[in-house]
Amino acid sequence: MSITHYIRPQEYYVPADPKRLAPGDFCWIVTPHIDPIPRILEVERSQPEEHESVEFVLRNANRKDDFRVSNRNLPVKYLELRSHEELLCQRAKRRRGIVVASNTEVDSELHRLLLQKGKKHLHERYRFVVPCYSTQEGYGAGVPPEMTRRVECLLYRQYFYCPPNFKAHADLKEAIARFDRIQVVVESDTAAITGVGAALSEDAFALFQSALIYCLTGEQDSDLKELRDLLRETYSASVATET
Repeated sequence: MSITHYIRPQEYYVPADPKRLAPGDFCWIVTPHIDPIPRILEVERSQPEEHESVEFVLRNANRKDDFRVSNRNLPVKYLELRSHEELLCQRAKRRRGIVVASNTEVDSELHRLLLQKGKKHLHERYRFVVPCYSTQEGYGAGVPPEMTRRVECLLYRQYFYCPPNFKAHADLKEAIARFDRIQVVVESDTAAITGVGAALSEDAFALFQSALIYCLTGEQDSDLKELRDLLRETYSASVATET
C-alpha cells in the first residue's frame, strides 16, 4: 500500500492552461545544484582597457575576506558587482516543478517610486516553486527505487511522490518533489519558467499542501497523520514479510 492507493494515479493530475502558472500547476524551471560550499567565479579584466574580455578563476568561497572586502582592481562591465559582493557559480538543470504560491502584493504607486529609486527588486512578482527530481530507471541518475518506495509511503517529511501518468500528459514521468529545494522564480520570463499544461488534482494538491506545511513546521493535520501512520504500518509489514 502507498500514496497511490489513497489517490489513484489517474486521479492525481488534471489539465491546466500552460500560461496560468497557478498554485498546483506543473512548470519547467531552472534548478541550481546546491553546493555545500558556495563557489565563487573570480573575474578580472584581461587587459586594463577591456570591459568585456575577462579572465576568471573558479574557487570555493571559504576565504575570510569573501563577501567582506572587494579585491577587484577594475570593475567589469555588465557584472555590476558592488563592494562586499561576489559572483557565484553553480551547476543547474531544467526540471519540472510544482507552483506553490504565486500571489504577490504589488502597489502600482509604490512600484513607480521604487523604479525611480532603482529598487525594483523590492517589488517584484514572484512564484514559489518546488522542483521535481527524476527516479532511477535501471542504472544511472535519479532517486533509487528503494528510496522511491519509501517516499511513496510518506516516510520522509521533505519529499512528495508524483506517480507517472502519460495519459494525463506526456511530461508526467515518475518524480520526487523536494520541499527541501523550494525556490523563488521572479517574474514570468520564459527563460525562467514555462507551464507544462498539467496540474495536481484538487485532492492531490490538498495532500501536497499538508505535506509541505508538515515539512516546514513539523505540524501535521489529523488526515495527514492518519494517512502517514497507516502507510508506515503497511510499509513495515511488507518489509517484514520480504525478510
